[in-house]
Amino acid sequence: MDNNKAGKIKDTYENIDSLLPFYSNTQSTAKISNCIEKQILVSAVFDEINILKIVSNKEHKGKEKIKLEILHKIENDDEQEITALDITANGRYLTYISQAQLVTIRDLNTPDFEIKKTFKISSPSYCVVSDLKSSNLLAIGCTDGSISVYDIENAYITHTFKGHGGIISSMKLYGELENLNDWYLLSGDTNGTLKVWDLMKRKQLYSIQEHQSAIRGVDVRKTSDEDFAVVSGGRDDILNVYTMKSSQSRNKKAIKVLKTIPTGLQIEACGFINNDYLYTAGGDGIYNVYNIEDNGKPLFKTAKPLEDLFIVAVIPQYSDITFNDVTGFHLVYSDQTISKIDLKNIFDKSQKTISITYNIAGNHGTIADMRFVGPSLNKLALATNSNTLRVVPIDDNKFECEMYEAHTDLLNSLDATEDGYWIVTASKDNSAVLWQYNYKSDSFKPYCKFVGHIGSITAVALPNIPQQIQQQRRKEEGPDSKFFAPPKWVITASADMTIKKWSVPQQINTESLTIVSNSDFTRKAHDKDINSIDVSPNDAYLATASYDKTCKIWNVSDLEQITTLQGHKRGLWDVKFCQYDKLLVTSSGDKTCKIWSFKENDQFKQVGTLQGHSNAVQRAFFINGSKQVVSCGAEGLLKIWSLVNNEFECLKTLDAHNNRIWAMLSRDDGEYLVSADADGVFQIWKDNSEEEQEKQMLEKKREVEEEQSLNNYLRNGDWLNAFYLALKLDHPMRMYNVLNQCVSVNENNDVNEYIFNEQLDKAISNLDDEQLLILVKRCRDWNTNAKTFHIAGKVIRCILLNYNITHLIEIKGLVKVINTIVPYLTRHYNRLDNLLEDTYILDYCLSDMDNNIV
Repeated sequence: MDNNKAGKIKDTYENIDSLLPFYSNTQSTAKISNCIEKQILVSAVFDEINILKIVSNKEHKGKEKIKLEILHKIENDDEQEITALDITANGRYLTYISQAQLVTIRDLNTPDFEIKKTFKISSPSYCVVSDLKSSNLLAIGCTDGSISVYDIENAYITHTFKGHGGIISSMKLYGELENLNDWYLLSGDTNGTLKVWDLMKRKQLYSIQEHQSAIRGVDVRKTSDEDFAVVSGGRDDILNVYTMKSSQSRNKKAIKVLKTIPTGLQIEACGFINNDYLYTAGGDGIYNVYNIEDNGKPLFKTAKPLEDLFIVAVIPQYSDITFNDVTGFHLVYSDQTISKIDLKNIFDKSQKTISITYNIAGNHGTIADMRFVGPSLNKLALATNSNTLRVVPIDDNKFECEMYEAHTDLLNSLDATEDGYWIVTASKDNSAVLWQYNYKSDSFKPYCKFVGHIGSITAVALPNIPQQIQQQRRKEEGPDSKFFAPPKWVITASADMTIKKWSVPQQINTESLTIVSNSDFTRKAHDKDINSIDVSPNDAYLATASYDKTCKIWNVSDLEQITTLQGHKRGLWDVKFCQYDKLLVTSSGDKTCKIWSFKENDQFKQVGTLQGHSNAVQRAFFINGSKQVVSCGAEGLLKIWSLVNNEFECLKTLDAHNNRIWAMLSRDDGEYLVSADADGVFQIWKDNSEEEQEKQMLEKKREVEEEQSLNNYLRNGDWLNAFYLALKLDHPMRMYNVLNQCVSVNENNDVNEYIFNEQLDKAISNLDDEQLLILVKRCRDWNTNAKTFHIAGKVIRCILLNYNITHLIEIKGLVKVINTIVPYLTRHYNRLDNLLEDTYILDYCLSDMDNNIV
């Protein structure tokens, strides 16, 4: 193998960044503070609460760009899953409730987000809301039908309401700071009953049952001095609009149904946009806008997702802290994604559907495959357990997510051209879609769809050479180049055990998605599922890896088989060609990778095996030219291998995942690595081998210099500097040699005056707490050996003579070290005592011998 096509060996990687799920709890819904001036997002991952700040940036190519910053992560003290959480409209107070029925309120304006109050409630709660105007009142609805209203600032329960016969499923706190008479709590339960409570009179004001199922959304809006409009929506697909009189009205029939709108969709949230329009959201993942005066169909709506989703919450956004003017809404979906829609887009009649401003992905789920895409290759295209193609701007804002729909089932894999302008995705819906980058909108759109397999498409591949030519042409023409010709062909592999080669149409119908149903070639490839395919750098060969334990090599031009590579004991997960040499690597469930070489006459042979993984190897590819391979496995580890001189040695193991690593890729020939696992956790690694080598060289140089300085001090009898340098080096034997030589030199002096000498005794008496702890630890090491314990005894004696025992006890960790010294001191004392006793026996024997001689 030619291993001279790259730089130095990469043997050290640093974990420089990560992308972790910040919202994956299905019981508690993520919440966002309502004021656009201070947008705080709170979400839960089981028993962990994440607090993030949403910062809006300037528009880029007609899009609003946002940036998320993680402010804090809170571990729930009782380690129970979070069932409900809420943040006040002004973004100050966070409330969360656990399965243990413990309510915790934190003040986010304090440096460490200090706990303001914790208390227990009577039964579990899945519904908690705060009022909009004052951001001080908190309503907690429980499964036993009771509701508690809590004053956050003054830390006490102001109201307790009972009367519902079912679980509290929705609530709304309404109040006006300028009119204390109009403060109400509206609540709905799973039996379809809506109740209105007067907070000033502390009693139930109205009760009405117009739903046959759980009420999931309720809102109220003041229309005149005595009149209110109320809306409720339930899982019975019904939206009811009521007119309600204030508590000051003398009208006996103070609440009545104004109109009933059958929506045909399950309602999970509803509310008023203004006096003329209201919204619903829920089933099919659609946000609908209705005119209050009409009984017909919705006027505006968002596009229906191809994936089976529903909206679990809608959070209004207001322009300022008066909370009067709505500027937009955040939609929270069941797959833990959050979408923003602006008010101006809702009433834009030029659009068929309401456009999404941006998306935030709380959890990507299992990552099956990924590629770098975009003109600067600064975005990450993901194939996840979702119907949508997800593109994450990993360098700019890793929490934002672009979502593109064309598939009707989960994505299995994807591939991208080297320039990042084209993506092809493979799905369980038996189709593959080619996506094109749109420079003006900085987004991707479907170009054409390949249909013809009778099984799930498991792998896809794109050509290399044409895209390299295009990349060079765009480089020559500059940033204004419009040369975006599509790849000439696409190759797909399917669960029907066949591979197909498709010609990509150069002209398409822009009105609808072009369907390609006729492939150029179809070949029966394997006896079991095909997990991976890869095309050689010169587009001459195609490699396929299958569960049938074989890797097959094909001619790309006509898909004729060239050879079969055998040797693995279990099914293959991955295959990759080397970009710089005639090599390829296969990954298998038998916990190994195999390296294969090939020549011009299409002869392939195995040249080595990489062994070291404790579970199946999911991915492997070449880095650093052809010198190295990086692999990842089901045990959650990455391994860096060296192929230099055919040693096939594991140089480094990287551990940062807790689950199977499904996807991995590199950038800049191994300068950066990105790994992603089944939990949706991304880890980003950077090669710092050269920095580490320089650091080690400097450290070695420093050690040599200090060692030489220490020897010079000892040779010159400079015990003070030798002691301080040995203490700095913190090496047991260096320190011992300094003290021992000092004792040897001064052994003829008056030992009653100094333990070591005047300088050393004074130096030991002036040590700070940290240096003192280090010295005592060294005494612990010396005290374990009968040859060195005498120096430890002298040092301990010197310390006890110069330091107050109270001061020594206060040094953190010192008492623990001393406790380990005492048993060895006792052993040494007993040994010396026995030796002394033996000398008495010797004296007795000598005396007895003298007497006998006489």
